[in-house]
Amino acid sequence: MKALNCPSCGAALPAHVVSTDLASCEFCGTTFRISKTLTPEPDMGDLLLGADFSKKIIPGWETLNPEKLTFHKNSPPELRGTFDPHTNSYYLLKSSGLWDDFDAGVNIKFTGGDKEWIRGGLYTRFSSEGGYGFLVSAQASYTFGTFAKDNTGELVFHKIMAWTYHTALRPGFNEVNRLRVICNAGNFRIFLNGVMATSFKDEKFTMGKLYLVAEPSEKSKITIAFSDLQLREVPK
Repeated sequence: MKALNCPSCGAALPAHVVSTDLASCEFCGTTFRISKTLTPEPDMGDLLLGADFSKKIIPGWETLNPEKLTFHKNSPPELRGTFDPHTNSYYLLKSSGLWDDFDAGVNIKFTGGDKEWIRGGLYTRFSSEGGYGFLVSAQASYTFGTFAKDNTGELVFHKIMAWTYHTALRPGFNEVNRLRVICNAGNFRIFLNGVMATSFKDEKFTMGKLYLVAEPSEKSKITIAFSDLQLREVPK
């Protein structure tokens, strides 16, 4: 059997983790999912960094707005947030390090708010200078775009694609939708529940942090749950 090693520090893991869903490295504390075949999915690269949302301290990640967050030992574990109406996004989590090329995926579930106004997703290659945003809504629609500073120095979202309905997304509350974004140099691909939704090219931003975000809008509060967050290598 191929040796099983921590994707973060490379340390060997004990044999008993093969029978578990999640494994934690006793050396660096990183938690990650164990593939049933002990290998990544055929179209996915090796796991770089995962997150165990059953614990408040997550190696490799920093929680934001902690007073609005709760951690749940479900299967898989969930990070939940409840946020008041607001014109901008709320951040739940950000990566400790900077990332350039990667394959990021996360499950998103809306559990409260006005269905017409709530959304959530990922900001990638994100910094004080800008980055990219990928959002899905409770109406089974999605959008993506870039951030740029306005005349006051504030970051403003500029849509590359307007909100668009997609048949792969499940509308409503307590429905799990998986958003996957592959950033490979200037090439981007977006998958919704395993279905490739779109691709585009842009080279404005090459490196930054990854954020989990919730966007209630000024017309509705939002309760949202994230699970199974993974960052993987981009297959060569």
